Amino acid sequence: MNVLYKYCDQKGVEKILRTLELKLPYISDVNDPYECSPVFDCTHDKAAIEEHCLFRLKLMGRTPPVDFRQTIKHDEMREKFIDGAEDSLKAINRTSCLLSVSETAQNTVMWAHYTEQHKGAVIGIDFDNVFPDTNRQLGILMERVNYSEDRLKVNVLSESLEEEFKKVPFAKSIDWEYEKEIRSVLPVGFMEGLRQIKLARLKHFKGKKTWFLRLKPASIREVVFGLDTSDDLKSKIRELIERPELQHVKLRQAEESETYTLNLKECNFLLKGF
Repeated sequence: MNVLYKYCDQKGVEKILRTLELKLPYISDVNDPYECSPVFDCTHDKAAIEEHCLFRLKLMGRTPPVDFRQTIKHDEMREKFIDGAEDSLKAINRTSCLLSVSETAQNTVMWAHYTEQHKGAVIGIDFDNVFPDTNRQLGILMERVNYSEDRLKVNVLSESLEEEFKKVPFAKSIDWEYEKEIRSVLPVGFMEGLRQIKLARLKHFKGKKTWFLRLKPASIREVVFGLDTSDDLKSKIRELIERPELQHVKLRQAEESETYTLNLKECNFLLKGF
């Protein structure tokens, strides 16, 4: 079992439990402009720039002119390589969805930022159970985010630039380390494959076509109420998980502790009116 946590506002937790769908934004829509925005590094070494030009020409099946090394404008090519890498990454970010969850349901800052100041809830999802066993080859690759004081550098002269790009969504500022974030990148082509086997949907959301990952009921393992989750919302959640397919879901309540880490207490029978 691989239970990870999705922090939700009041409307969000109801919607996920009612529809059993998880909205996946495009990488280009993340709220931090420094996210997925590395430093594009290109050496000033003329020989290295020439060799990369030859490599690119070979990929395109073109033969370099005889006077290639004498006529090349190194600074101009350097800027072209940087601009080309930036444009390629932007295109990837516009066509790749981002799944983002956390290892913990106990962080007070996360509760404050993502659950309307502890009024919402956190859903525990077992990602080992998101896909059927018969489609294990389509399983999501979940990776921990790497936090650093320095931005990730991408060598634009790398012959494996696509591999360098794959590291970008998993690099964030150390300022975000408290989130203990786990991510997965799902290209649109992958999502289309999931849609064919009814594990994803593409629909309009706030005037924009948006992808949703469909969750198996068995993947929903728990719901954690916040310090200020209202009794009304608790009752609505209780009603939603009383459906036959969700009766296994455990309810827990976040409580203050002597530290800034919340305690989580099982509370299946603590709701008023039940």
